[in-house]
Amino acid sequence: MIDTVSRANKESIADARISEDGSTDAPEYSSAGYSPDLRLRTPLDPVLYLGLDVAVKRDTCALVAVTPDESYDTYAIWGCAIWEPPVDLVRQVEPVMEHLFTHYPVAGLWYDPYQAVTMAQRLKSKGHGHRLIEVNQQTQMTQAANTLHSVMTENRLALPNDLVLRSHFSAAAAKKTERGWRIIKLTQTKQIDGVVATAMALLGATAESGHGTYSAWSSQLHIRTPFIFEGLAA
Repeated sequence: MIDTVSRANKESIADARISEDGSTDAPEYSSAGYSPDLRLRTPLDPVLYLGLDVAVKRDTCALVAVTPDESYDTYAIWGCAIWEPPVDLVRQVEPVMEHLFTHYPVAGLWYDPYQAVTMAQRLKSKGHGHRLIEVNQQTQMTQAANTLHSVMTENRLALPNDLVLRSHFSAAAAKKTERGWRIIKLTQTKQIDGVVATAMALLGATAESGHGTYSAWSSQLHIRTPFIFEGLAA
């Protein structure tokens, strides 16, 4: 039971409490906050690695786009969308995915296939199947959690000043297991789906996976500094 795990056996993924001005009060993660310098080191036309944590009834559904710098050493969260339950994947999430696949250089979408079967089939039928990468929740999520923990503790991930996404990170912790780190909730009533989505996106980005050609990509349509997918996450 998570509630019985002592605090000493937990290591915060980003226990950064957000003040009114958006700053953090966790010294060990202070440089993991939004870093303009880090964003400027990312390519002008960044390749996007997407992570999608799917929930439809109780938890939120989170989509996070991560982009690396040119050396794939540091990473920045380029954009995110978080839907409150209940979530209609076909009407709310799928249009965002189609827009990103069509207008941006997406290397791939790493996602939990359990509740996204119908949406994945629809995206495949529209020619996006080569970008869909299933993440096994029993095996690969440990690797994803290990990757997130490493990137965060080494201060190689820039988090934006978005209170909703940061609240997900503040509510998450990393629990050490025999197989590696596991992402857990500090409080069962809080949402951490944005953290899980970030971990899956980083799993893809750090593996340098994906496809290098983007036939639908047009630099004229690219908004270079978006954060929230405004107008898309209905």
